[in-house]
Amino acid sequence: MKKLLLCLLVVATGLGAALAQGITAWTTFEGPTLDWLQNEVDSFSSAFGVEVDLVKVAFGDAKQQMILGAPQGEAPDLLIGVPHDQLGEMAIAGVLADMTSFATSSYLQDLGGQARLAYTFGGKLFGLPMFVEGPALIINTDLVSEVPQTYEELIATAQALTTADTFGFLYDIGNFYFSYNWIHTFGGFVFDRDAGGDLDPAQLGVANEGAVKGAEAIKALRYDFNLIPSGTDYGVADGQFIDGTLAMIYNGPWAIPAYLDAGINLKVVPMPSLADGTPWSGFMGVQGVVMNQFSPDKVDAANLAKWLARPDAQVSMANLSGRIPASGTALAQVQDDPIISGFGAALATAEPMPNIPAMGQVWGPMGNALTVILEAADSNVDSTLEQAASEILGN
Repeated sequence: MKKLLLCLLVVATGLGAALAQGITAWTTFEGPTLDWLQNEVDSFSSAFGVEVDLVKVAFGDAKQQMILGAPQGEAPDLLIGVPHDQLGEMAIAGVLADMTSFATSSYLQDLGGQARLAYTFGGKLFGLPMFVEGPALIINTDLVSEVPQTYEELIATAQALTTADTFGFLYDIGNFYFSYNWIHTFGGFVFDRDAGGDLDPAQLGVANEGAVKGAEAIKALRYDFNLIPSGTDYGVADGQFIDGTLAMIYNGPWAIPAYLDAGINLKVVPMPSLADGTPWSGFMGVQGVVMNQFSPDKVDAANLAKWLARPDAQVSMANLSGRIPASGTALAQVQDDPIISGFGAALATAEPMPNIPAMGQVWGPMGNALTVILEAADSNVDSTLEQAASEILGN
């Protein structure tokens, strides 16, 4: 009987391999994440007998090829490593497959709500999230012995450590991506959602009362607390942390390898809450895999997508490349990694960057607004944000 079962398995496996269609997958991954992906693709091909042609591409080129080439059969079955805020243009072009029916209920239940929202457009799930990323508070533990428990404690600690030789707290203050943490936490937002849950570009919150309070708090870092001097940008803040002369920085997981290579002893934690207990909520990014609506083999393509997004795969990715899993189960399994768990905790309250094309009209005006707000202690925050809102709306 055992010999008969073995023969049946061999026949079934051989038949599956013979009937399987080859699929093409393009990826933007590189370094350890690309190595992880190649291993997972090889495991999938071995297990299911499906040949996968994996090609490394630049995302900008891949997105355009998907939009222009998919209807003509000149695009891959899967695109892996898609930033969620780039989904909208492809979804509007009609080249992405709705993967709602392919995602298992267990996967959806295990997926963080914000990660699922990030990959949802027009009420449809256009892909399977795999990992999340975004900024957190990174502390040089050689300079800071106790983690601040409130924002006010952070300010006090930073002021005490701002000396002739060290800085207490720096970040890329003129960059709206980072400074949105202040604007959103104090009550501002980019786009509100309509009754159907979709982002509405006409409902803008970058100049409301909360946004003004947040922008005032940003300006206070320079003029009231004397923490972030003029000329501080990403390179300046990042360089100071690498040099060991900066106590705390608000930055993302992409910066960690350079910090560790520099020998910095660090800790990653969420920004400490406001005095009233309000948690911080800035931008987060989500990356995953999307499927070509015109793929001739959606079954195999969807199976590979699910294989890559399963919790075990996300755990493996986290262990090999430091990525923060989108799966709750996977994140729980890597909690012993203090860096991953620190970013995971920080991003638990974050908001996905808007994934609609109208977001492209936000970056310029809001970046300009921050420049104006920060250039003088007496700058008018209200009028500056109102002007930015008007430019975003095209008025």
